[in-house]
Amino acid sequence: MADLKFKQLEDQLKRIGCNFQFWGRAELKELANVLLPGERVEHVVNGSYEGGFALLAATDQRVLLVDKKPMYLTLEDIRFDMISEVDYNHRLLSANIHICTTNKSLRFTAYNHARLRKMFHFVQTRVMDIRQHYAQTAQAQQQFQQQLQQQAQQSGYVPQYQYEAVPSGQFQVTARHQPLPPMPTQQFHPMQYRHVPPIISASTRLPIMSRQRRFLGSRAMNTPLPSNL
Repeated sequence: MADLKFKQLEDQLKRIGCNFQFWGRAELKELANVLLPGERVEHVVNGSYEGGFALLAATDQRVLLVDKKPMYLTLEDIRFDMISEVDYNHRLLSANIHICTTNKSLRFTAYNHARLRKMFHFVQTRVMDIRQHYAQTAQAQQQFQQQLQQQAQQSGYVPQYQYEAVPSGQFQVTARHQPLPPMPTQQFHPMQYRHVPPIISASTRLPIMSRQRRFLGSRAMNTPLPSNL
């Protein structure tokens, strides 16, 4: 199985014009094991990074860094949708590419200027295509939601919509309208209602009865009280 994968990788390298006879053979064998079924290699270049000599490959789905040494292996997988910035610098004897993501960055230096620059243009194009695809998808989804809301307001129906994938990579919305459910009606028995008297303080519920007495000295005990009190 490993020999078959390596043979398929060599066929892809011949297609893109890369044939590594001496340098990078161990990295190519590891790259053959890392590739997913149906994944196609577009660009490969040998060079170095902060860990030493390595191989940088760009496929139709991601960017792969392979560093294979005796008792040492490093694999880095960078998806195109994770890349936030790609920089390229060209010098007299070497060129380097700087790939930045949200949580890490990779700086790779190679002596083959033309091959590294082709890889830079390929990665940059793939990143822009993916961003444009996401933007178009979000815009189309927003337009569909606005249309469904307008239809619901005009017809008084509640739309139930479902997203369906189509071969072109976009999506299609099918809406099924359902009438609004009737408002629940509840009948109340007359005995359920009763009159609740207002709450009255105990000090004000009944009038306070008081008497007014005159203090006339010693005659207060002998003087009869008025009849109207």
